Amino acid sequence: MRPSPPERAAVVEAGWRRGAKGLLYVAPAVLLFGVFVAWPVAKNLQTSFLGNSELDPTLSFVGLDNFRWLLETRASRLAFRNVVLFGVLTVPVQMALGLLLAVALRGRGAGRALLRTLLFLPVVLTPVVVGYLFADLLETTNGSVNSTLRAIGLDALAHPWLADPATALPVVAAVNVWMWTGFSMAIYQAAITGLDDEVLEAAALDGASRWQVVRYVVAPLLRPAHYALLILGVIGTLKAFDLVYVLTGGGPDHASETPTTLLFSTLLNGRDGRAAALGTAVFVLALIVTVLQLRRYLKEDRR
Repeated sequence: MRPSPPERAAVVEAGWRRGAKGLLYVAPAVLLFGVFVAWPVAKNLQTSFLGNSELDPTLSFVGLDNFRWLLETRASRLAFRNVVLFGVLTVPVQMALGLLLAVALRGRGAGRALLRTLLFLPVVLTPVVVGYLFADLLETTNGSVNSTLRAIGLDALAHPWLADPATALPVVAAVNVWMWTGFSMAIYQAAITGLDDEVLEAAALDGASRWQVVRYVVAPLLRPAHYALLILGVIGTLKAFDLVYVLTGGGPDHASETPTTLLFSTLLNGRDGRAAALGTAVFVLALIVTVLQLRRYLKEDRR
């Protein structure tokens, strides 16, 4: 029996009421997103098409000149090259070490709990604190690392770690790995607790070694954690600033420059449009990488 027109009208009205009620629930979140995310992104994009000079500080429309500067300037090219190298040197290493530590420290016990706490401790420190700590340890003349090497007769290994263009970026990457490996370990530990113990026991009963269980059973089952850490790692790499700025300031000679440190120095030099173009480029890259990774994850999840 088909509903009468008044009944259909009542159903539609009820649907509108539910929809309006739902909009009221999400309105605060939408408002916050618009004010603190959407509007700053739009304003930054607008500013990236404006430019000024030392003689005329007034921003005026320059079209794509700021983005042309990104492509043609040595400092910006090095910054984007360095951020790729930084990601390659940190994200896979943090994930691999985090997985191995999560597997090795799996289970209960006071000793394992203490080790997990100690390994996670660097995560709760601010990058500025970590940066000043390692800047002091790696100082060329009186730093603890070089002083110890000289004290034990290994003067040849003493090195200006943060002042040499060949070692500045790898050293910053190593410090970043030290700081964030505990975070990867915590994510993998949370994911491992959700695995079925019967699957792991069955693999062991079939004669698989512990390494084979980790490689062929545990690692594939942790795919959601892999993708989550990969996305977070790439985004964190693109916006890396505090640690790099405190340790090297982007030097020497732009050897450890990243887009965010270059953005900061460009903004301090009064080049608002160029700084905004850098911010836009970082945002677009992070968006593209995140979308591609999510699409790949969803595609594999449907199989």
